[in-house]
Amino acid sequence: MEFKNVKIHITRVLEVLQQDGLGFHMKAALDELHIEVSGLLVREVLFKILKQTNYAGELEKAQVVFDEMITNGQLLNVFTYNAMICGVCMAGKLEEACSMLKDMESRGCNPNLTVYSTLVSYLQNDGKLTEAHEVITHMVEKGQYAHPLSKFKGYRSS
Repeated sequence: MEFKNVKIHITRVLEVLQQDGLGFHMKAALDELHIEVSGLLVREVLFKILKQTNYAGELEKAQVVFDEMITNGQLLNVFTYNAMICGVCMAGKLEEACSMLKDMESRGCNPNLTVYSTLVSYLQNDGKLTEAHEVITHMVEKGQYAHPLSKFKGYRSS
């Protein structure tokens, strides 16, 4: 199943969920739509639900989805972790977000600049400058920092 079809199927599944809620027979609905269920489709639908519940301020529901993804063996990626870390930060649970960063790395998922930037931004806005500096130091050690001037042609850092 190519990714373009998966994106279309994700949209269709989410539309059905929005219309009918979680209390209907998903298998019958997918069969009716002629949608083949793949691991990628499941992961991406769960990611969209996780992201939407976080941005709606429903951290507890997002945490349930996240935990279910882990329990059911879904491969968590940097986008899933970033959505969850962002939701945890929005709820003001910054220590938990820092812990989630460590959990992410322990599971072999390497944070990208977006994950680090999200965490640093919330820490700084909350006045936790020491913690923000620690995250920045960790980010630099992991090689996830590009000096802004490096984007200019011919710039070499010293």
